[in-house]
Amino acid sequence: MFLTKVELLDQPKSLPGYLSTLAIVTSLDVSPLEFHAPITVITGENGVGKSTLIEAIAVGMGLNPAGGSRHAHFDRDGDIVSSLHHSLKLVRRRNPRDAFFFRGETWYNTASYYGSLEGGNLLDLHDMSHGESIFAVIERRFHGDGFFILDEPEAGLSMLRQLELLGKLANLARNGAQIVMATHSPILLAIPGAEIVEITSSGIARVSFEEAEAVQAAREFVSDPRGTADFLTSQSSDFLEEQP
Repeated sequence: MFLTKVELLDQPKSLPGYLSTLAIVTSLDVSPLEFHAPITVITGENGVGKSTLIEAIAVGMGLNPAGGSRHAHFDRDGDIVSSLHHSLKLVRRRNPRDAFFFRGETWYNTASYYGSLEGGNLLDLHDMSHGESIFAVIERRFHGDGFFILDEPEAGLSMLRQLELLGKLANLARNGAQIVMATHSPILLAIPGAEIVEITSSGIARVSFEEAEAVQAAREFVSDPRGTADFLTSQSSDFLEEQP
């Protein structure tokens, strides 16, 4: 374990723009986010601040805001991440000797950067599919005794590949790595031994796999896919008919 706690240093009302009312910010104002397990999976609906928090932790740990390692130098200028990292205190038990930030939004730029480096082991990422390139990075770049941050890595991965990713992340944690990940994937929420942190408008809650909203929604759909689809499409039709 490297990172043990994230604390908010400033009052939410002093933060600029949307940050002042973001669910994760108001929650951190009430209590810090503590890390108790080698894998922490952060979940919650769109707009609660999962990616904003993940990005802020990455920058606070000295990683390139657009993705990659501490030594990656691309897309460092501009507003690629929010200013939240300036208002966070990251409490560490010790510093990792290595770290890497997988950021889905800028993955193409990350792959281009590593492809431009001479003698690197990530030169061929653009010759792979999106899913293959994700696994290439994990296999070649992730290891035990490192700190790894992932923001919605399931994008572009089939269900079988997500299951494979579950196994790889679990093995990394068993070998001494610490992983902090934001995801909507019920599969990745099932990583053995992971602590699930769910962010809602009501605050931060540690939940079991069974209690996670993403898992409940997936189970409801799988239990009656036709009925769910019929209900949602009928709701959409009613909405369209009501439009002037």
